Amino acid sequence: MYQMHDKIAVITGGGSGIGRAASRVLSEYGATVFVADINLEHANAVARMINDVGGNAHAVHCDIGSQESIHSLFQTIQARYDRIDYAIHNAGITGPIASIADYPLKAARDIFSVNLTGAFICMQEALKMMIPRRRGAIVNTSSIWGLTAGANYAAYTASKHGVVGLTKAAALETAQLGIRVNAICPGFTETPLLTEQGLKLKPGTAEFEAAGNAQPMGRLGQPEEMAQAIAWLCSDASSFVTGHCLSVDGGFIAR
Repeated sequence: MYQMHDKIAVITGGGSGIGRAASRVLSEYGATVFVADINLEHANAVARMINDVGGNAHAVHCDIGSQESIHSLFQTIQARYDRIDYAIHNAGITGPIASIADYPLKAARDIFSVNLTGAFICMQEALKMMIPRRRGAIVNTSSIWGLTAGANYAAYTASKHGVVGLTKAAALETAQLGIRVNAICPGFTETPLLTEQGLKLKPGTAEFEAAGNAQPMGRLGQPEEMAQAIAWLCSDASSFVTGHCLSVDGGFIAR
């Protein structure tokens, strides 16, 4: 569908969920993928999966809460290929469910550090490589909570609103430099963030079904559906799209 041969991509949070699916999908379209994750075992597993079917992937440890770790990731890419075509800033955490009055400050700081500051630093590093070539596509992962709000998720909601603002500001700065910056805003998606963290919804339970039914299409999104949206935003098929925050949410925002 999309021609991504000879393209170099980096995907943070690439070891699971949406990042894992995006790593696989971009590889299937021909891109060489750097699978970056704080869990190197997971990143290695995704890279092996891709390489075993004839793709080209590299696993790299990266802690998005650490500026030094992010810098090291992009230095690794530059040393190997001296360029980057697609930067997908997907790594994120949800944190505890609590009212603002009772929200643990350390947890809030951790969420901002990974979800927003981490995305900001990743964008800085990617742009330093893209601007001299006047070419590239950046896709940030925000959330439906970056477009609306979720009660008892104040820190997560604020961080994802920040990603939306960051995306739009960067798009304006780079619109005439041959670089496009967009975001996806996933709805409730069947990933470890939903089933093992945050809501901790277990398949088969009433709560799990309710999360799907909260979306007008009556089901949860799948990581592969988010990955295809990312691929489109990276590809030349979206060549006139920048500063856009694409809801991939089964109609949730349209209600």
